[in-house]
Parts: sequence; C-alpha cells; structure tokens
Amino acid sequence: MGSSVTPPLFFISYAHDPFGDDDQHVDRFYRDLNHDVLMFAGSRDETAGFCDASLRLGQRWSRTLVDNLSTAQVFIPILSPKYFQSEACGKEWSVFASRLDEDARPESQDSSIIPLLWIPMTVPAIAQPYQFKETSFGAKYEEVKLRALIREGRHGDDYKSFVQKLAQRVFQHATAVPVAATAARPGFDEILSAFTSMPAPRPSAGNGAAKVRHSNRRSSSLVDRPILNANLPEDPR
Repeated sequence: MGSSVTPPLFFISYAHDPFGDDDQHVDRFYRDLNHDVLMFAGSRDETAGFCDASLRLGQRWSRTLVDNLSTAQVFIPILSPKYFQSEACGKEWSVFASRLDEDARPESQDSSIIPLLWIPMTVPAIAQPYQFKETSFGAKYEEVKLRALIREGRHGDDYKSFVQKLAQRVFQHATAVPVAATAARPGFDEILSAFTSMPAPRPSAGNGAAKVRHSNRRSSSLVDRPILNANLPEDPR
C-alpha cells in the first residue's frame, strides 16, 4: 500500500500569460512534476505540490494560495522577464524568503529555492545566489530552457528526464530539510514585493548563460529588502 505525503512539498511560482499558451505549458509541467514527486514518495495521494493555474489579472490572492505558500517545503520560481515585472510573483518570493530568514540552517537556504529558467535570459541579482544553472538537469535544458523543452516534441525524452531529476531533488530536500511553516497568513496588500525598484531583466544573446555571482543568501538579503512602490501596476500574477 502506498504511503501518503503532507502537501505541499513544492510551490510553483510563475507569471501568467493571458495572451498565449504558456499557462498550458506550465500546467502540464506542474502535473508531470506532481506525478513524479508522488512516485518518489511512494504515495497514492493526488497532490504533492501547488501551482495556481486559475488566478488571473485583477484577482486577489486566494486563501488557498497563501496557505500553500506558507507551508510549502520547496519554492520553484519559473524565471522570465515577465516574472520579475510581476508584483504578485515578487510577493510570493518575499513570503517564502521570509520563512528562510527565520530558519538558521544554511542547507535550507541553499536548496529550498530551485529557480528554473523559462527562456534564456540574464538572471537578476536577487536570484543569482541560488543555483539556477543546473547541469544535473541535462544538457538540453541548459541549452534551450524549460519552455522550449516542453514545447518541442523532439525533446520528449529530455523533458521526461528533466522532470524526474527535479522531482527526485524536490522529494529528497522536502523530506530531509523541511522548512517550518509560518502561522502568518498575510493578505495581498500586506506583503512587500521582493522585486520592487529592481530593473527589468533582459533576454540575453546566444545561449543566455549568466555568470553566477558567488554570494550567500544572508548577505544578499540585506539588499533584497524592498519597499512598496505605489507606481507599480496591480499585477497579482
């Protein structure tokens, strides 16, 4: 008999695409990752993680989203230029990062955020302390990034391998180095975006590889403390 897991083991954070089909690709990725995490957990549950595929522009955060963000063990931001322009994505980052700030274990801070590149791009400083260049996820992911990996049928085997490796890492980390849940359940207006006043990232030339700035999370967190910018358009996703 399969075991059960205490969800959410992971939380996918991404910027919605109301004018294209990227939401469908993210939803497929979430379902595939959810399946493989449950496989590693040996669980017959239906859900191991969380990804809000229904929230649209103009909507406030749902209580379910806040509860999952406040208890998830691994935070998976899908990085794109639009992601760093989204006030809601910046607030999701803030909520999870604040939980890590309260956790004194360096291993939780180093591995509890797993950024994934949606397209080739220059990664802003706030994300550079985390390991976003993942050779262990496969050469094809390093070459084309997640969006193309999902979209291009000829990369089917590479995509499946990528999801399985990511799922294994999520499960191992979520069960070995759990991050304490927070009792606070803030509303949308109560949270400060981590991306406020940050310059928008630019798509990079060539393969988009960016240099990783070697710094620890504690030192970077001092400059990542934002103040709310009233001039930002309301963009919950």
